[in-house]
Amino acid sequence: MPQKRAGGGSGFVTIARIVRPRGNSGEVAAEDLSDSIERFKTTREVLLADPGGGRREAVIEKAWRHKGRLILKLTGVESITDAEALRGYEVQIPANELAALPDGEYFLDDLVGCEVVDEEGGRTIGEVTDVLEPGGPLLLEIGAGGHEVLVPLVTAICRDVDVEGRKIRVRLPEGLEDLNP
Repeated sequence: MPQKRAGGGSGFVTIARIVRPRGNSGEVAAEDLSDSIERFKTTREVLLADPGGGRREAVIEKAWRHKGRLILKLTGVESITDAEALRGYEVQIPANELAALPDGEYFLDDLVGCEVVDEEGGRTIGEVTDVLEPGGPLLLEIGAGGHEVLVPLVTAICRDVDVEGRKIRVRLPEGLEDLNP
């Protein structure tokens, strides 16, 4: 199962993205990129990365879920105005603080650069250039001989994902490669 991770190569990992203020006491609603509320209950010291690339230290006082959304209360953020100023910021931790993923799980950005190979014939289709999140299944964007192929990241198609070996073995439905000539 894939996990989201942003900030690849920077030495930091994004565990949440602040969406908007919530309430009038400085809480913020955030998109949880860690898939575990426990991360926010045990991690107190984080970095806030602004859209311009700057970072500053912050402390999570409290974290909880409300109507499926992650809510964070950060030290020093006391009003709606303070919280509004954080819209679009990413909540980050140093990459070395990440726990190892269980077998069979990987981070999405680790897929970029993997060679995509046809499972049946062994033919190289191309290399993953991006992972897109269009709202349905995730899509692998594959650079394939001067054109782009979009492949759903589902087990019926992506039969074996070997991040360490930098290969993804696929069984493409007939005609999929021809959709983006």
